[in-house]
Amino acid sequence: MIETSQQLAVVTGANRGLGLETCRQLAGRGVRVVLTSRSAAQGRAAADRLQSQGLAVGYHPLDVTDPASVAALADTLRREGRRIDALVNNAGVALEGFDAEVVRRTLAVNYFGAIDTTDQLLPLLAPHGRIVMVSSAMGQTDGLPPSLRDQFLDPVLTRDSLVDLLNCFVRDVEAGRHLERGWPANAYRISKLGLNAFTRILARELAGSAVRVNAVSPGWVRTAMGGPGATRSIEEGAHGITWAALAEPDGPTGGFFRDGQPISW
Repeated sequence: MIETSQQLAVVTGANRGLGLETCRQLAGRGVRVVLTSRSAAQGRAAADRLQSQGLAVGYHPLDVTDPASVAALADTLRREGRRIDALVNNAGVALEGFDAEVVRRTLAVNYFGAIDTTDQLLPLLAPHGRIVMVSSAMGQTDGLPPSLRDQFLDPVLTRDSLVDLLNCFVRDVEAGRHLERGWPANAYRISKLGLNAFTRILARELAGSAVRVNAVSPGWVRTAMGGPGATRSIEEGAHGITWAALAEPDGPTGGFFRDGQPISW
């Protein structure tokens, strides 16, 4: 782990669950944290609780699906002369049901929201900054038909090609032909497959810099999303996220990790 004095981390979707615990763990390591969430009331209350524990945590509203909201966060940090040492893209949804609208809404948060947030905050990233994509084991390619697996794992996959692939999923769901095309009937899974693929793309784009970009699977965690029957505590799940957010300047990039250990895409 690198020296954390005067570092700044931004964590999205952090008013509860893994995001909140990641804020707690980072601030406990001496990192200044900007806790963000779509709900201002819940986000401020969460930041206040951490501040009452003596932790350096501030709040800023952020709806990752609204480019203007992301721009407002970037503008605030820019005006304050802040540099981001770690960006944790944690905001995510797992919606009930399955149809084209559920797919669009899921991708808007879990995929496109993370990309827009990353792109708009990237100019503010410190030279040795870390970008963490909070993913899931459901984002692994195991079980996909070979044709889809090969497309997601294509080593020269581009941003545009990845968006085309995800839009193909939306169209196939709309047409009711997703199963015959080999797609799983699970919007959350496809969103995390996309996020993992973008992690690799971004790592390639930033290969000439010292920025570290990695995806993390926290495991099945007892959050509102994971449910009470999950096998891991929130603290356990957040440890791997914190590890990636504090990675050494010469640490790994373009990888997928659980508990600090590499796992397969």
